Amino acid sequence: MDYENEKVLKLVFPDNYDELLNNESTSEVIDYMFKLGSYKVDQLKKEKTRLQDESKQNIEQTQELAVNNYQTFIRTAECSREIFKKFSEAEERVEGLNRKLPEFSATCQRFLDSSGSINSARRLNSLTLTRNAELLEILELPQLMETCIREGKYEEALELAAYVQRVGSKHGNIPVIASIQSAVEAAWHTMLVQLLSQLRTDLQLPKCLQVVGYLRRMQAFTTPELKLKFLQIRTSWFRELLAKIPQDDSGYSSFKVQGDLLGGRGLHVQPYDHHE
Repeated sequence: MDYENEKVLKLVFPDNYDELLNNESTSEVIDYMFKLGSYKVDQLKKEKTRLQDESKQNIEQTQELAVNNYQTFIRTAECSREIFKKFSEAEERVEGLNRKLPEFSATCQRFLDSSGSINSARRLNSLTLTRNAELLEILELPQLMETCIREGKYEEALELAAYVQRVGSKHGNIPVIASIQSAVEAAWHTMLVQLLSQLRTDLQLPKCLQVVGYLRRMQAFTTPELKLKFLQIRTSWFRELLAKIPQDDSGYSSFKVQGDLLGGRGLHVQPYDHHE
């Protein structure tokens, strides 16, 4: 829009100048004003009458349209009111949803955490079921150790103790493994006492050597300690036998008992020489 047109608009419409300046119909207004400027006086008078008649005709047409379509207008108003009501309800529900979203999100997170724990427990249970036989064997190790000791199967008992010790060194932080290791250690001490007790009995030389071998493998004593322990136990047992010989028996039976002790069945201190 050029400067002259703006000046004309401002002069004719001083109150509505800013509104017309930004209106899409401004060009039509300017064209109409130039058209009016080209009219003569008679044409201007007729234009006024024409505009009045046109305005009256528009009003009558509008009224007629309203009368003929009043139900449509009423229905439109009702629909508009209903739509506004629905939009208001939707807005309230959206606001309520926004208020509850943080709580819902926290609940979902708790559910995810809980389901994660459940899935972990389920996987653990499935693995436990799959490895049931192996786990049962491990849990029965203390009982198997006691059975081996009770039946005198010391070789198997030593192998079991060594196996449990290896497992405990790797997985000792697991409570079940620690409990099994403690039970096997208790059985191990029982076997140690049982082997030492056997040295206080009438053992043949091969059996005596076997017991000493078991004690050596258990590593409960150092080599000097084991030698001393062996000599102490066997000497104590031998003295108990000597104490049982009747002092007033000078016959053949007394001589035979002493000969058996020293020669055939008795002392067996050969595993450790006195000079050692």
